[in-house]
Amino acid sequence: MKYIQHKIYILLWLAIPAGFMMLYPYIKDVPLYLEWLTTGIVVAVLFFSVVVHELCHGLAARIGGDPTAENAGRLTFNPVRHVSLVGTVAVPLFLHLINAGVVIGWAKPVPFNPIRLRRHPRDQVMLAMAGPLSNFLLAYLCFTLYLCAGFVFNRLFPETPVSLHLDISTPMSFQHIPFQAFWFVFFEFLEIGIVINIVLGIFNLIPFPPLDGSWILKSLLPKKASAFLGKMQVFGFLLLFLALHFRLLDVFFYPAGIVLMLFQHIASLTLG
Repeated sequence: MKYIQHKIYILLWLAIPAGFMMLYPYIKDVPLYLEWLTTGIVVAVLFFSVVVHELCHGLAARIGGDPTAENAGRLTFNPVRHVSLVGTVAVPLFLHLINAGVVIGWAKPVPFNPIRLRRHPRDQVMLAMAGPLSNFLLAYLCFTLYLCAGFVFNRLFPETPVSLHLDISTPMSFQHIPFQAFWFVFFEFLEIGIVINIVLGIFNLIPFPPLDGSWILKSLLPKKASAFLGKMQVFGFLLLFLALHFRLLDVFFYPAGIVLMLFQHIASLTLG
């Protein structure tokens, strides 16, 4: 039964790009609507990436000997299981409406019981690393697919070649080609998937409560320092918002820019 449910949820995720493909022919000639479509793809990719991120946290806990997440029904592609009404909906919407400058949100935290993990700190570090690593893997898969699809596309349509520009706010431009809706949505999903997953993975590795990096740091620190970091978790999102607002964490995003530039260079050599 669980296997059937997992297949249904995966099919539901696949139905999202199919829906965008159906919309594309009706709005492709209106720049504003096309920007809205691209924004919708960004939201869909971000949400899927977060679901995979949380699912992998739960899988890592299960491998480490803690079935808490599995018992709570969190080892699933069902997005409802990972949605926090406050963190996923209310807070991001509120920050967007008040034009706060920084919009942050979070999924429902994966429950785990550290006592049930087999080995400390190894299993707790593995649990914290699982989410960011899943994002890096998704980014790599999107990049590989983009290169393969781009190579085929540029051979089929040499008059309108594609390249990796990594500007997720600007829709890609396509001339009149066969299956234009498919190519547009396919390349947009892959390109946005590369950017979002690299940034999401790097962001979550920042050693700042309540991000995954803080759990890694907490596992490696002495008991007193670890306890102090644990107390900061209560004010974690407020402190994180302030740190992002005043650009105190910008240095941690430099690796994301370096990786994306490397991807772009490889793509330019591959796709021409």
